[in-house]
Amino acid sequence: MMRAAQTFWGTLILLPIAIAVVACDRDTPATGDGDGDQVRIVAKVNDEPISEAMLQFHILRRTGQNPDTIDDDQRETLLLELVEMTLIAQDARAHGLDRDDAVQARMRNLHHAVLAQAMLEELKREPVSEDKLLDHFDQLMESKDQLKEYHARHILLADRDEAEAVIEKLDTGEEFEALAKQHSRGPTASRGGDLGWFVPGDMVKPFGKAIMALNQGEYTREPVRTQFGYHVIKLEGQRDREPPRFEEVTEQLERNLTQERIESYVRGLRHEGDVELYRPQGVDE
Repeated sequence: MMRAAQTFWGTLILLPIAIAVVACDRDTPATGDGDGDQVRIVAKVNDEPISEAMLQFHILRRTGQNPDTIDDDQRETLLLELVEMTLIAQDARAHGLDRDDAVQARMRNLHHAVLAQAMLEELKREPVSEDKLLDHFDQLMESKDQLKEYHARHILLADRDEAEAVIEKLDTGEEFEALAKQHSRGPTASRGGDLGWFVPGDMVKPFGKAIMALNQGEYTREPVRTQFGYHVIKLEGQRDREPPRFEEVTEQLERNLTQERIESYVRGLRHEGDVELYRPQGVDE
């Protein structure tokens, strides 16, 4: 007998639903997927099959864990969640909700998100050759933003006006560290904005470029905009960097090249695609 499950529907509604579920033991049935492969079925809900792959994805989405690591009790609880979700979805279709414009928009968005994620994961699986890794390593070691380490503080603000107001206070002689503690929205605020030592090439480009343009003790006279907000940056010091060995940074190099490959792929799609944007009136292009 299946045990009662505490499902993730919370306090929504507990309905006295009779659920007919195919036994989920090691002898669960399999069916073809049209290409000769067998798909293991873990349940059927009103003749709609639930596959092992669907259950594994549900486990991963709900727990963040590898589906193979959960115990049998957790697996059954999550299977019953999936059964209940399927029952609710079937009833929603019976009530015509699948034809609702807002619901269709959400389903289309999720459909695109799943396909896009699958494509990006496919790109990430492509191996990077050692020759490319070595070439990338040599280029980095010759790059100016990798030759020195910098010690800096920053104050992160939400908008340009706030950042300019902080710069005005610095111009009147107020202490950078105190202003960072008072105004910065970043996680380093409690440390007076102290970022420690870092390589500019490891930071977002506008930030790294701004750091390299400063002399020791100077702060940026204009706010530096990044995707995180507006920064006011002060350079505390710089020193020559001990070059890392290739073996020490191989994994980081591979991540960098994989990210560059993905960015190039997306740029290519945007260049080749026929895209029309319909912006509200008054929105700048």
